[in-house]
Amino acid sequence: MKKQMMTMMAALLIGSAGTASAADYSRYSNDELSRMRGTMQNADAQERASYRTEWCKRIASMNPEERRLQAKKNFRQYNRRGPAAMKDALGLSDAQQNRLQKLRDKQFAAAAKERSKLMSLREEMLNESMKKHPDNRKIDMLTQKIGTTHAGLARMRSGHLQDMASILTTDQMEKMKTFMQNKPGKKHGRMML
Repeated sequence: MKKQMMTMMAALLIGSAGTASAADYSRYSNDELSRMRGTMQNADAQERASYRTEWCKRIASMNPEERRLQAKKNFRQYNRRGPAAMKDALGLSDAQQNRLQKLRDKQFAAAAKERSKLMSLREEMLNESMKKHPDNRKIDMLTQKIGTTHAGLARMRSGHLQDMASILTTDQMEKMKTFMQNKPGKKHGRMML
């Protein structure tokens, strides 16, 4: 009995220590947080939500140049080919590449704020859902806001693709579709722009 009680207390202490440290990602630098991307699959939902919330806050607080540099680092980290990959794959001119970069910066800045909002709404819904007596009206309201935010992001993506289509030739646009569909890290048929 004593041994069982000691085992339970040790497990409780280890579990609570992990939860306490998992919730605070504010002490990490942007580079450290960036390197953690893609490593959170085995973390519990609370830890993943905490990480996503902090990462979205960081991205939303960056100016366009900082976001561009961070995106460049992330691209290199996951694709290992650098920013020349799309230029090579599509056969872009320097002028096209510059115009597309400006579009991406604009899209990234606008979407970062919406994604941050989405992460906050998801976290709020998680917290409300996990209460002993959740407020279902609040959950309904949060799910509506989450849906509206997703719809807004989809409209942004569509507008971004239309803007890109105005810069690319028809052949380049077809290559872009293939490039985006076969890009590493693609999830569930979703195109990441």
